[in-house]
Amino acid sequence: MPRDFTLANGARVALDQLRGKVVVLNIWATWCVPCRAEVPMLNTYYRSHRANGLVVIGIAVDPGKMAGDQLVSTAIDYPQARHVHGRDLTVASVPTNYIIGRDGRLLRVERQAFDARSINRLVGPLLAAR
Repeated sequence: MPRDFTLANGARVALDQLRGKVVVLNIWATWCVPCRAEVPMLNTYYRSHRANGLVVIGIAVDPGKMAGDQLVSTAIDYPQARHVHGRDLTVASVPTNYIIGRDGRLLRVERQAFDARSINRLVGPLLAAR
C-alpha cells in the first residue's frame, strides 16, 4: 500500500497526515466497468460524509502510464493521486478499496466495487465512532 501521494492539485499528502480521518483508497482503471459504475456512488458518499472525517483518494492504474504518473478524471469529485510515492501499486484486481481507520491502521481490503449498502456497512460505523 502506498504511503504518500501528490494529488492532482499539486499537494503532497502522506497517510500519516490523515490520522483522525477514515480513509478509503480507491484503486480503479478507466477500462474497468465496475470501477466506472462505482464512481458516482463514491462521489455522493464522499460529499455526504467528508464533514464527518471521510477522505477518499482515487488512484487510477491504467496500463501504459509511466510508473508513478496516474490518470486523473474530471468525473471524480474526491481527491485523486497524480503521483504515488513509496510502495508499488500492483493489485490483483480492480477496483480494490483499502479502508484505513482513524488510527492510521489498514482495517480492510475490498477487492470489488462498493455499492451504497456495502460502503455504509463497512465505512459508516468507522465514521460514527469518534
